[in-house]
Amino acid sequence: MPFLRNLLILFRCVCIVRKEMELSEEFILELTEVQQRLFGFLFKRLADREQAREVLQRTNLVLCRKAGSYETGTNFKAWAMTVANYEVLSYRKTQVRERLVFTDEVDALLGPDSDGRSSSQSERSAHLNHCLQGMSSKNRELLDWRYQGERTIVQIADDLGSTIGAVKVKLHRLRRQLLSCIQNRIQKNGV
Repeated sequence: MPFLRNLLILFRCVCIVRKEMELSEEFILELTEVQQRLFGFLFKRLADREQAREVLQRTNLVLCRKAGSYETGTNFKAWAMTVANYEVLSYRKTQVRERLVFTDEVDALLGPDSDGRSSSQSERSAHLNHCLQGMSSKNRELLDWRYQGERTIVQIADDLGSTIGAVKVKLHRLRRQLLSCIQNRIQKNGV
């Protein structure tokens, strides 16, 4: 029932905003219809329900504020998804200190939203796990230290007796290696 709760919150917000901004009924209908797809799009990119809900609220506010720039008869869903994508990028900038934030490379791997099927996500996760297992234990440990939030890059550099720059380069290479491995597996097996 969380979706219904979100829809009720949206309806209340639209009623308030509509008085101030004079939103058309068509705009409100379009906005209401796209809510579930927007949430799926955001959840896919953020992998956290609460974060997705927060960004959905931000996206809805931006959409209502920019309602005047929407041209009736054009693809509302595409416009809303574009706004949502920018809101994800903005949200990520504010979440830099969080322990797990998807990199742009991981986000690119997830690709554009199609129908939000969870089976393709689980297949991608299986590919990721397979590719991680193919790495040396030393490289997996380095990725765990960084992305499981156990250590900062400074701490990792100190532990390894290396420079911060060298650790950043190593992590970048490992991410690219994972991305390449996953893409190759997807091409071979299809997703």
